[in-house]
Amino acid sequence: MVAVGVAGDGQMEVPERVADVGWYRFGPAPGAATGSAVLAGHVDDRVQGDGAFADLGGLAPGDEVLVDRPEGSVAYVVREVRTFRKDTLPVADLFREGGPPRLALVTCDGPFDTDVGRYRDNLVVLAEPR
Repeated sequence: MVAVGVAGDGQMEVPERVADVGWYRFGPAPGAATGSAVLAGHVDDRVQGDGAFADLGGLAPGDEVLVDRPEGSVAYVVREVRTFRKDTLPVADLFREGGPPRLALVTCDGPFDTDVGRYRDNLVVLAEPR
């Protein structure tokens, strides 16, 4: 996991290497007692190949997700898997600092728009601690 922040365009940064997963360092960390720990990763890259979240779309409610941390793994259970158009992503809900603990995994989804050089949608997996 690589700590990331906010890019110049106001979006959450993602790691340069598609094999890495980015943790939004301005929010709760995985395993925190409250709020949403947000992790983002690439689905793929033309040059680097499959990304860390290439198989994220295969998750379903009830599946387990393990997040490895230096102090040990944290287990979560998937509760929801949804696709949003990038312009309708519920950012305020995903990046909650309070409320029940939760994990939000975010990657690209949908068709690739060659005109803008990115996928049209985001896949979001929401999970709660086991």
